[in-house]
Amino acid sequence: MSRKIIFPPALPVAVLLDPVDDAVVTRAALAAHHLAAGRITVHPTPGAHSQALASDILAALGKPATLPGDWGKEGPPVWNTAAAWILALPVTRLILLRAHLLDAESWSRLLTLRERTGVHLVAVCHTRRPPAVMRTALRPIEHHTVSTDGGAGLLDEAPHTAPPRRAAEGRWITVPALAYLDFPQDFPTCDCTPPPAGRPYVPERAYALDQVAHRLATRTAQPQLAAALATAVFTGAPISQLRTVHYTHLDEDATTLTLHDRYGTRRHGFATNCGTYTVPPWARPFLLATANLLHLSPRGDGFLLTNPPRALPHLTGFAEHCRLRPPQPAPHRPRPKNRRKAADPPEVQWYDGLLRPSYESVSYQQWLRSAG
Repeated sequence: MSRKIIFPPALPVAVLLDPVDDAVVTRAALAAHHLAAGRITVHPTPGAHSQALASDILAALGKPATLPGDWGKEGPPVWNTAAAWILALPVTRLILLRAHLLDAESWSRLLTLRERTGVHLVAVCHTRRPPAVMRTALRPIEHHTVSTDGGAGLLDEAPHTAPPRRAAEGRWITVPALAYLDFPQDFPTCDCTPPPAGRPYVPERAYALDQVAHRLATRTAQPQLAAALATAVFTGAPISQLRTVHYTHLDEDATTLTLHDRYGTRRHGFATNCGTYTVPPWARPFLLATANLLHLSPRGDGFLLTNPPRALPHLTGFAEHCRLRPPQPAPHRPRPKNRRKAADPPEVQWYDGLLRPSYESVSYQQWLRSAG
């Protein structure tokens, strides 16, 4: 029902034998981790089951190890989520330490992940020979065994780069594009083929987009939450409009996204009517991961950014979790005379379309000028 994913062919599994459990090999495997270069190193939790291994993979991808929402007895789709992120980022090599400790179910899930994503699996086995469970799992799979002397190229050390400068994690970032996120307007479905958006909303002057992208990438493992908020940032769309986005509105490479607004809802400073937006590079991984997850875990409706059957946090709550907020009204109380006494942090206010006094006194243009 969803867009087709062409799974890339996977290289043969490399089994790296480290019979003496040399600390040098472990350090080399950990040093090879470089997400930006498409290489991750997974240090699995000892004695854990397959779901925990998938959570360890998500952690290696820079995501929280748990998925939000109530998933019932079947548990969250952590393996499909990990595959969706690996395809979207993309990740080309997965180095797995302590591979000899995995059980049969973990190996079955891991090899399925390899087949779906085409990732090159390097399994570091800290024994003289692979155990029986590992040999049985790899029997139908093309693989080769190398020693620590012959497998040095598999553990190339990642280049040392200075970390990007980002604002403190607890600092609020004011994002003008979120001004109408909670606006309760209905957006009926539309089948038109719209032109490019006439006034795409890209307020790069108000905040650093790399900081926003970093927070979206590291505050949730659920692609739909990150993709919905990212779309709101570069389009200014409210939640009710995001719920109408169908998987067919996103092209194969996630370079364009169509939003429909048949009635041309009046929102000052934002593009209205139906339009096709160019997806900025920083937002493409989130939309790609969402489309991949919809393909791997299909639903009947085909909507891209709506919640799956289990409840997810509200998008405004996720924005606050990321410390992202719309421009806030001017404070009504005077600044305390004693500056050393810290005032309680104000509650984030979201514009809901009602004419409340707290919003009547502050125009949208004033919000934009005070943003940042």
